[in-house]
Amino acid sequence: MWYVLLADVVAVVHLLFVLFVIFGSLFLIRWPRMVWVHVPALIWGLFVEFAGAICPLTPLESRLRVLGGESGYPK
Repeated sequence: MWYVLLADVVAVVHLLFVLFVIFGSLFLIRWPRMVWVHVPALIWGLFVEFAGAICPLTPLESRLRVLGGESGYPK
């Protein structure tokens, strides 16, 4: 049960990160100092997307789901 809950939390954090990478520039209009957070996140997001890399949160979520008795992501 706890592993599934942790996997769900990881999935939500992952989603929030992706949304921040995509729409984070809108935060920069209001909070320009967020550039120091958004630019590294944007670079990481672009690297993962275009290099075909795997975000570290994906295997973590998969492992937590397996520990919780659910099926993880296929390898």
